[in-house]
Amino acid sequence: MRTFAIVNQKGGSGKTTCAINLAAIFAHRGQRTLLVDMDPQSHCATGLGVPEGCVEKSVSEVLLHEDLSQLDPSEFLWEAAGNLDLLPSTMRLAGLEAPGGGLYQLPDRDRRLARVLELLAGRYDRCVIDCPPTIGLLTFNALRAARETLIPVETGFFALRGAEKQCRTIQQLIDRLGHPIACHLIATLYNADSTLATDILAALRRRFAGQIVPVVIGEHEVLREAVSFGQPVIEYAPQSAAAKEYEQLADWLEDHPPRRGVEIEVMAGRRSGSRPSFPAISGPPPSASGAPVGQSRAAELARRLRDARQQEQARATDPAAVDEPASALTAQAPHPRRLVDPQPTATCTTRGTAVAVASATSRSPAYGVQPTEHGVRFVQPGDAKCSIVVAGDFNHWSATANPLRYSPQLGVHHAIVDIPPGRYQYRLVIDGVWQADPYNANVQLNEYGEHNSVLVVGQSKGST
Repeated sequence: MRTFAIVNQKGGSGKTTCAINLAAIFAHRGQRTLLVDMDPQSHCATGLGVPEGCVEKSVSEVLLHEDLSQLDPSEFLWEAAGNLDLLPSTMRLAGLEAPGGGLYQLPDRDRRLARVLELLAGRYDRCVIDCPPTIGLLTFNALRAARETLIPVETGFFALRGAEKQCRTIQQLIDRLGHPIACHLIATLYNADSTLATDILAALRRRFAGQIVPVVIGEHEVLREAVSFGQPVIEYAPQSAAAKEYEQLADWLEDHPPRRGVEIEVMAGRRSGSRPSFPAISGPPPSASGAPVGQSRAAELARRLRDARQQEQARATDPAAVDEPASALTAQAPHPRRLVDPQPTATCTTRGTAVAVASATSRSPAYGVQPTEHGVRFVQPGDAKCSIVVAGDFNHWSATANPLRYSPQLGVHHAIVDIPPGRYQYRLVIDGVWQADPYNANVQLNEYGEHNSVLVVGQSKGST
């Protein structure tokens, strides 16, 4: 059972919304999921349509139970939806951690939740813990029970400073626990039309480069509507942008489980004034059969890319295939989500610019990076509904500054970016998911163990 603790001392960061909807996505995919509400405000019950007045036994009674081995799950678990159970909270939980409240006096007061989840682990594949907006025994219990921590960060004015303080606080708690936990930041409540929000998101990505989840959760009215109806957004509005973003968040988490057998240190850089650094976790999660989840997806993607390149070579030698539309290749090679089977690179020079680009023939669409008279062109396959942005150190890793436009005539996404001479690293943001450019084999491992694509822009001999 993978267990996530969703933590933030700052209220209004989208913490509970994230807990409810992420758990619902897991359950919607057939994973047996437990949502634990450790917040006395009991908003998880409200968001899932569980009447608080009908809750007789909550997480409070469970934590204080004299003999945890004798717990009857049917007495305190609510079946909120298919594959989704809720362990609700009540206001009683607020007094538990105070002296005389019951929890404080127990010798294993910081391990009670971990012991409960150990007993329930055989029933579930995923567990999401919604923590209170305070740091105390309740949050300590959640961190003790979890292996992964998600920190929602609102893209508001105090976001950057708040994120740094939150990270330091989590680090202090984990130091006391002596328990390795993988931590990730999630940008939430993002308004793409706000210049301030865009700047703050860019600042967060610079400050926590490689540490913040590439998926951004927007500020959507439909999320508030779903809560008012007691439903997660995947049920209330499954086709909405909000549902899609939480699907992408779940995808990213599935693709980045904690490493097994490797000690994960949460924040390196512990010297005074040093920059906190979250661990990079990678590798597909194991399935029941021992094969990584998503392995078949990656294999299928690799097969399609190989087929597409074989067709490119065939068009290069077959005159009858010269006028074949680009959409035919796009159908064979949909936009990939991770780096697979990259093709060779070449260096081209045009009007003072030398660019490391993916090799391609003049008879077929050249995906990847191409030099032009006006700048560097980025070309990627994908349909009209796909969103692709190029982000790199040449645009401060902005996920909005350089979007690729879709061309129905060519059936590709493309953009020309004016980039001065130099060596750069970049990634693609495809439907909110960050990845290396699969059509540029010139890559470099970043400090988090992932690939960045490399772009070299240089002056020609005749330029000044």
